Amino acid sequence: MSVEFIPAAHVRDVTARIHAARQRAADRCGPAPAPGDARYWERFFETNAAEVLSELPSVQLAPGFVVRYRFFGEQGSDLRVRPFVARRDTDVTTVRRLLDWHPAPDSMTSVLTTYPTQDVELLYRHVSYPPTAVGAFEYWLAMQELWASLRWTHSHLIASAEELSQITAAEGWQVVFPVEAYEPAVVRSDGAARLAVLLHCPLGRFQITLQQIEVAADQSLRFAEPILVASGPRGYLV
Repeated sequence: MSVEFIPAAHVRDVTARIHAARQRAADRCGPAPAPGDARYWERFFETNAAEVLSELPSVQLAPGFVVRYRFFGEQGSDLRVRPFVARRDTDVTTVRRLLDWHPAPDSMTSVLTTYPTQDVELLYRHVSYPPTAVGAFEYWLAMQELWASLRWTHSHLIASAEELSQITAAEGWQVVFPVEAYEPAVVRSDGAARLAVLLHCPLGRFQITLQQIEVAADQSLRFAEPILVASGPRGYLV
């Protein structure tokens, strides 16, 4: 098994396209109405999913299927949602009622990582991507967007030494775990993949962490405990 790196230029290009897709979804859906409007937020996230997937042609839904959502309300600044895949012409009202909420994979505590879910059946198995390092990386990006955790939507990827240095040179930053590689790394084996990516997040306190993600053979996601690379000043409280 060898480590493959995703070029920084590709990371910048694909994340720029994803941010543009987010903006198109916001423009199409208009301003949010009163808090807790499930119909609006389900439409918003479904629109966002369609726009994002249109920018990631290597990540394909099964023909005739689309991403749907159930909205479970707000918790602080977070919007609790759960994505699932259904046929385009299916009335999913009953399906939504049957779904329970659980955190997005990148928000699960270690206790919940082995908790059984229906996510493979309802989401992951309906998606395909090429068996390459770029394919695994873009699949992970797509799933991050579909789960839309609060942490993810406020974070961005770091893929170069220059970007990391520029951030950590500002006042209040301390590097606690120097790294030697900056571009996202992928190791593939037997239909599964492991990714290591640098993520800059401003929630609670500005932090840069090395995120370690496993994409299993069934395409489900598991996150190891992140490694703190650098800590900065006070960030956004949630």
